[in-house]
Amino acid sequence: MPSFDPNTVRQAVAEFTPRRPQKFQDLIPAKDVIVELRQKRASYRSIADLLTQHCLPTSKTAIATFCHLVLGENVRPHRRQGRKRPAPSAEPNGRIVAPAEAAPPAIRSPQEVSADSDGVETPQTRSRGPRIAQVRMLKPETT
Repeated sequence: MPSFDPNTVRQAVAEFTPRRPQKFQDLIPAKDVIVELRQKRASYRSIADLLTQHCLPTSKTAIATFCHLVLGENVRPHRRQGRKRPAPSAEPNGRIVAPAEAAPPAIRSPQEVSADSDGVETPQTRSRGPRIAQVRMLKPETT
C-alpha cells in the first residue's frame, strides 16, 4: 500500500467536482426563452411542454421554481377561505357567550338541558368533536 502523500491529495481536491449538478443547470441556457414566454403570460405548464418538445425535458414545477428563484418572480400565497362562524354575543356584564349558550332555554333540545338538585335547569357541557346521534334516544317511526 502506498504511503500518504499530501501533494496528491491536494491535487485531487483541486480537481474535485461535486456529483450533484448545479441546480437548474439544464434550464440556464433557456433562461432568455423562459423570460420571453413569461412576458407573454405563458403558464408554467405551457413553458414546460414547449421545452420538452424541443429536447429539454422538464416539469411545470421546475419551471415555477426556476422563475421564482432565478428570475425573481413573486410567489403568490395560497389563501384559504375561512369558515364562517357566527359572531359571539356578549352578556350585559361583558362576558362573551358561545352561540349555543346564547340561545334561550325554550329553543334548546331536551338532551341539552338537565335539572339540578334544586330543580333549576342548567345546560350540559358538550364535548368537542362530531355530534353522533344516540339511537336509544330516538323514537321509533310508525308506519
